[in-house]
Amino acid sequence: MSKFINSEFHYDGLYLTYGQDRQFVARFKRGGMVAFKKFLRDNFTVEEYFAFRRMDIAPLNILQTKGYVSPQMTKILKEAGYPCTLAGYNQYISDTIDRNIKDIEDRCRDAWRQGK
Repeated sequence: MSKFINSEFHYDGLYLTYGQDRQFVARFKRGGMVAFKKFLRDNFTVEEYFAFRRMDIAPLNILQTKGYVSPQMTKILKEAGYPCTLAGYNQYISDTIDRNIKDIEDRCRDAWRQGK
């Protein structure tokens, strides 16, 4: 099993590839590449990562199998008072959905009352 070597990564401004054959690693539209690469190097072997990719699993989902939280999501979690972990992320999503459902129910109830 071989480790990722930083100098073998290639970035063209949108796509991150790896090795001489330039295997697709991930696409970056809004930053986060440095943290992504560091987590990838620290937690995956080349063979392991590309085995996941051959199964057509999205790059972010692959890293999340070992606890990765993107810098953008870390910022949101911190601002909202949640721990910067996958458990914190999942709780944040669950709470946000619950809040949105309650808001929709309240608006529907108010609209129904006004229509009486």
